[in-house]
Amino acid sequence: MSKRYVLATSDLVDLAPGYGTAVVSDQITVSGRAVGYMYREEPDDGGDSGWRFLSGDESQEYLDDERHVGVFEVNDIANLDNAIIEYLDAESGTHLVRVDGSDDFVDVDDDGGPDELQAEYVSSDDDWVEFDVDAVDSVSDLRDDDSM
Repeated sequence: MSKRYVLATSDLVDLAPGYGTAVVSDQITVSGRAVGYMYREEPDDGGDSGWRFLSGDESQEYLDDERHVGVFEVNDIANLDNAIIEYLDAESGTHLVRVDGSDDFVDVDDDGGPDELQAEYVSSDDDWVEFDVDAVDSVSDLRDDDSM
């Protein structure tokens, strides 16, 4: 079964070209939710930006199922949520969570999520986990399956 993405390729414009690809939850690309949690790790290959974009409330079980994630150009995700653009040059190791009700993100550390920041910045029912890229066969396999 093919996915129905929020934006068609013909609707995309160059907002953040040249950043490469990112692993993205279907909550963003299919359901149209805003990016709630984004983090950057060392890229997996030459085309990978290292960015991972989540809505912020995906369960680990959801993310471990490769049918719920895909690899997209960072520009595609910027078209869905342009609030990410000003943060795209952040270094590997950056973990950002959206301030509830705004287009701002705050930097948090990567040791399991900031309970005190969660209470201050995100809705109390939101929780997040990192996407385990190793849970799928390879980022390149995802890349072959998905495109906007």
